[in-house]
Amino acid sequence: MKNASFFLAAVHRDLRARWRHSVWLGAGTTLLGLGLGAVFFYAGLQKHLAPFQFAEAVMGYRLLPQALVGVVAAVVPWVELITGFLLVVGYLGEVLGRMLTALGLDSGRFLLGGVKRRSCLLILTGLEAVFTLVMVVTVARGLKIDCGCGLLFQREVGPAAISENLLTLVLAAFLYWLALPAGENAIKV
Repeated sequence: MKNASFFLAAVHRDLRARWRHSVWLGAGTTLLGLGLGAVFFYAGLQKHLAPFQFAEAVMGYRLLPQALVGVVAAVVPWVELITGFLLVVGYLGEVLGRMLTALGLDSGRFLLGGVKRRSCLLILTGLEAVFTLVMVVTVARGLKIDCGCGLLFQREVGPAAISENLLTLVLAAFLYWLALPAGENAIKV
């Protein structure tokens, strides 16, 4: 069993090293992280600008006591706004730091690892897991309600919204996995 664990850990380290050291994959990862942060920032902004509509959407799920609906409707947009913004700042700071370091400027190293993207990615992964679970429960209960996602248009909770949330959940978890330091992510069997 230990041999399998060592083998999986070696494969895991090799895959992460290849992904991290590839310029194209690194650029793609940065774009995905920027996009994820921007989507959450935008969704949080839309919910913040339309608090009553978001509160109605939260109430439509019929999972919380009415006293907690206002709290959730007030807190969730700010969590999305702040984590989305800090995720974008973290990725942009990293890019700028790498560019300055590549140009031979020592000031670039101060930007590397400044805003901890891992924290933002962990929060967004948790949010997406909760959102997805709530949508699955809602579909199982047979409710036909607006998802309250805060994106471009209103849409009903259903397979498309759940699939989108699952994709976002996997993306956030994958970016979190890539952001982990090498010693903290050994696979244990």
